[in-house]
Amino acid sequence: MFLILAATSAETTLLRQQLVSVKTLAGGEKEVLQGELCDIRILLGHGGIGSMLMTMQLTRFLTLHRPRAVLLCGCGGSYPDSGLAVGDLALASAEIYGDCGVTTDAGFVPLEQLSIPQESHFAPIFQQSYNLDTPLLQSAARLLPEAHCGTFVTVNNCSGTRKLSLQLQQQTGGICENMEGAAVAQVCAEFSCPLLEIRGISNPTGTRADHLWDIPLGMRVAQEAILTLLQRGLLTN
Repeated sequence: MFLILAATSAETTLLRQQLVSVKTLAGGEKEVLQGELCDIRILLGHGGIGSMLMTMQLTRFLTLHRPRAVLLCGCGGSYPDSGLAVGDLALASAEIYGDCGVTTDAGFVPLEQLSIPQESHFAPIFQQSYNLDTPLLQSAARLLPEAHCGTFVTVNNCSGTRKLSLQLQQQTGGICENMEGAAVAQVCAEFSCPLLEIRGISNPTGTRADHLWDIPLGMRVAQEAILTLLQRGLLTN
């Protein structure tokens, strides 16, 4: 079985409408749905907005259920030079914690470069980035030739100004900004569970202008991509 995961229920509306043979399972105190999409058995769960909630809930899911892989879907914001427009589809080849570190007069210093003492026998060692360029991603990219592949950047402080947007793009080489992906990558790495992250672009970063945003479109594009992958046999190979 595979786990389709999103931060919010709004990001799985289309998928839940097409889910058949539905059962409700435990996911800690929250619900996980079990059913079939395109004749493939899946679990469908929601982690909450932001890294902390997503980490907590996905850890619960993977403790109780052991899917073959996690498919993370949702919307995201594009960086200025990414080549992405609202309504485009993006696949993560890597995930980076973009704002974990220190801002200094000389620029941003990532947390893993701060030489903070860490001992692995007491706690996990912090990792700033995660490589997601796996056979699962490569298969998805072949089945979705229209998708843009690149580095995704996870932040707590979203870039609502052009200055911050350009800064994050420059320091990470990212194409897409979100609030949960690196946390999902971290938990999946801990559980040795493959991850594919799929996002529809809902807005450009660097602006809060309403007329430049289309969140429902970004959400729909990601869900349609998952349905396409299922129909084209991604999870049966």
